[in-house]
Amino acid sequence: MDNWFYFLKTYLGFTRKESRGFVFVIPMLAILYAIPYWVSGYFRSFNEQDYIDYLQKVRSNPEFYKAATQSSDTASVADWPQEENKKTDNRQKGQPLTRPEAPQLNSLLFPEATAVELQMVSGVGPVLSARIESFRDKLGGFHSPEQLLEVYGIDGELAAKIYELFPFQAQINRRININEATFKDLVGHPYIGAGEAKVIIAYRNQHGRYEVANDLLGIKIFTEEWVGRIAPYLSF
Repeated sequence: MDNWFYFLKTYLGFTRKESRGFVFVIPMLAILYAIPYWVSGYFRSFNEQDYIDYLQKVRSNPEFYKAATQSSDTASVADWPQEENKKTDNRQKGQPLTRPEAPQLNSLLFPEATAVELQMVSGVGPVLSARIESFRDKLGGFHSPEQLLEVYGIDGELAAKIYELFPFQAQINRRININEATFKDLVGHPYIGAGEAKVIIAYRNQHGRYEVANDLLGIKIFTEEWVGRIAPYLSF
């Protein structure tokens, strides 16, 4: 033991107290490591002994072996579902098997597709599908298929894939009453910024109600293209 302590102190830098602890821990670890093997060996021998006893019983009693095998076969056949029995009968009669038809999916138009369904398109993940749905909802719906290209991450090729699975249909679900809309209502639309909203309200207060979308052209900073872009989302 002194030689062990000297070795641990010299080569590992252990104190005498640490060396005693080390010498005590190593056998404990070995015992803990061996316990699972002892336990599994005990149960393995126990099960093997049961199996050996069973084989001896079968060999010494042929009638028992015959009854056991017959009952097992009968039970396995009796437990088959009725549908499986019918299929077996058909095969015995020589009727050919037919390939089952693949079930069809429901057809959805693009305005009906949610972020969950949009993920069926290759290249559209959960982030991009949520972005498409959010942009469509904030707009109030699409009136032209090209509006999908305004979503960040969508190019022409991916848009074509989306419309192939979910055919495009123009559908405006929500419009802004421009004669009653507040500043918050106007800036909530993706096509109307804070500056445009202020000017729209100021012009309305000065000149009265808007009758048609082209009345916005009275505001000199607005172009026909800008007015035409938001016109589908306005009501009067």
